[in-house]
Amino acid sequence: MFLSLLAAAMMITLSVNVFAENPQDNEKVGAVYAMTNSPSGNAVVIFDRNDEGMLTMSGSISTGGMGSGSMLDPLGSQGSLVLSKDQIWLLAVNAGSNEISVFRVMPDELKLTDKVNSGGMFPISVTIFHNIAYVLNANGSPNIAGFSLSNKGKLTLLSNSTRLLGAGGFAQVGFTPDGEKLVITDKANNKILVYSVMDNGLLSMNPMSSSSNGMTPFGFFFDQWEHLLVVEATTNAVSSYKIMPNDMLDVISGSVTNGQKAACWITGNESGEIFTANPGTSSISAYKSYKGSLVLLNPVAGLGNTPLDLSITRDGTFLYALDPKNGTIDMFKIDRHATLINLGTVAGGFSIFAQGIAAQ
Repeated sequence: MFLSLLAAAMMITLSVNVFAENPQDNEKVGAVYAMTNSPSGNAVVIFDRNDEGMLTMSGSISTGGMGSGSMLDPLGSQGSLVLSKDQIWLLAVNAGSNEISVFRVMPDELKLTDKVNSGGMFPISVTIFHNIAYVLNANGSPNIAGFSLSNKGKLTLLSNSTRLLGAGGFAQVGFTPDGEKLVITDKANNKILVYSVMDNGLLSMNPMSSSSNGMTPFGFFFDQWEHLLVVEATTNAVSSYKIMPNDMLDVISGSVTNGQKAACWITGNESGEIFTANPGTSSISAYKSYKGSLVLLNPVAGLGNTPLDLSITRDGTFLYALDPKNGTIDMFKIDRHATLINLGTVAGGFSIFAQGIAAQ
């Protein structure tokens, strides 16, 4: 009897040990999406993500439109491929055909639900809050145009939503986390524009224009306290702002430099860890936001070849950078104090003009 019980116990122990030593490392727990921006047919490349942060390319799907092609960073923007906050919808710009595409995010695939005219020329950035989306059109007569998104993934242009922006070099459009403001960076004029958003999704007729604290405001991100964090491509720095009720900006931390080159893209997580991509020095810098007050933690927290667009998983654990010069996605685990652990790269077959990344 004792021997039988001992044998049973050994079998149970063995089975537990085997399970512990052979976890399902390849089980999908999330996904990362990146855009080819190909002039012969734009597409979104899909990568499955496991719980260790490793990516596996699982396929691609056409946007139904055309990308811009051309050189490295042809859109000169952040936010060309974005997920809705609930991660049900993925929106992509088609700069070569002046369109926006919408995908429904399914457990194992993307489903194209709509493709519409962007309401202008050369769309470079898009943003969504609940069922309202705005796209930034950079060429011709630069403008922003608003759309409503149905529960079936269909976009409808909002009447009287288009706002002309005038001459400038625009980089990103984005809603504040509460959806009450819409922000646009103008890198050519060193301005940051803020519109008030009404209940029907329409904007104030004219934006409040504030001077950027540093030169060439490019990408931006909101921390968990809803402070606006803007990366400056010429200053190679990040400035933080509070958006006042009158839509003016109040500087919190002005131009916290990182000593790198071409700092253009920015992202962060709910722990206040902020990262910028600096392709001129092949680096990623790490900052910390303390209720909007910025501290540089590490000027070179990570290295790639030419990292451009950045995205962090919803749980704030993993950071991914689109590296089109290398044709890859750079993978990092975010450790304590915003330390980046390099997980290597995954091939995506990207050409040098690829742009846009979104992680879940």
